[in-house]
Amino acid sequence: MRFAAIVGQKKLKEQFIAMAADERVSHALLLYEESGLGALPMAIAFAQYLCCPNKADGDSCGSCPTCNKFQKLIHPDLHFAMPVNSTKTISADKKPVSDTFAAAWREAIISDPYLTEQQWYEKIGIENKSGIIGVNEAALIGRKMSMRSFEGGKKFMIIWLPERMNQEAANKLLKLIEEPPPDTFIFLVSESPENVIVTVLSRCQIFRLPPIESESLSMELVEEFDTDIEQARFWTKISGGSLSKARRLIKESESSSIYDVYLATLLEGCANKDLKKVISFWEEISLKGRESQRQFCEYALEFLRRSLMTNIGSVNISNTPDSAKEYITYWAAKIKPGFYPKAYEAINKALEDIDRNVNSRYIFADLGNRFFLSL
Repeated sequence: MRFAAIVGQKKLKEQFIAMAADERVSHALLLYEESGLGALPMAIAFAQYLCCPNKADGDSCGSCPTCNKFQKLIHPDLHFAMPVNSTKTISADKKPVSDTFAAAWREAIISDPYLTEQQWYEKIGIENKSGIIGVNEAALIGRKMSMRSFEGGKKFMIIWLPERMNQEAANKLLKLIEEPPPDTFIFLVSESPENVIVTVLSRCQIFRLPPIESESLSMELVEEFDTDIEQARFWTKISGGSLSKARRLIKESESSSIYDVYLATLLEGCANKDLKKVISFWEEISLKGRESQRQFCEYALEFLRRSLMTNIGSVNISNTPDSAKEYITYWAAKIKPGFYPKAYEAINKALEDIDRNVNSRYIFADLGNRFFLSL
């Protein structure tokens, strides 16, 4: 992957190019982002740039044998680790690791390097579980990185979502991250650096990806969705500069989102004091995967923000798509101002519990009850 294939992020690209030119690339980097800003493709592009023998004009050449292998994700000195879990065909007894899903990973990233965690879990069939990076994975990483480079140059390990690494795995990797063999680079790509184990975090040089530049993201959306530039700028604005979020919002605006159905069931049940509907809501959502549950909570928070802005007469800054204005206006008129802080607190508590791996039925029964008593 070349830098040119990454949407925006001009300053970070320039920073990485300067680091390479000065030969001051740290052996352990952590790139962190809000989902969809390009941290994973940036890590791959930087590794390709460092290895390309014909780099020019601030990018790898994209055509030499080394670049061809990187672009197909088959370079023997490029390794990946990512959260995985057992599936219907791979039992927990077999202790799956990233290599178990190597073919699926290559296919997924080549298709969309802005892959989300939930999309990855759906790809490998673990959407109802949380992926983990466990001690077996850490042992495998250690073995790979202790070997000589296959092509006599640099070796790279890209660890995607290190916040899914458990304590035992982190302890096993500490020495490798602190003192890797010569010409060995470990790039960590995180969406929640606050959840990365501190002893790992402290050994990395950290780079934060900002939101994608407005014009760069808008032009990408124009090309992908064949929309006009003003509409693309609207989606850019409400996505917070995230390509994956902009894609999701556009697709949801074109068809009714499943999150609309869940939220409508919850709100109608609470407003009409229909406890059966509220129970129906939490029973259905508790069967979804952790990432889907997290996305529902984020969707609900955005709904509440738009509803509150509409309620207080600030429709212009609510950034509500035309397709959702009638729905938002309806609920803004029904919801009392005192409900919003209670609802925000309840949803944020649910998000914390999801990250703590609390039982899903408990999380959403509690959320439903809090809404029922407050609305």
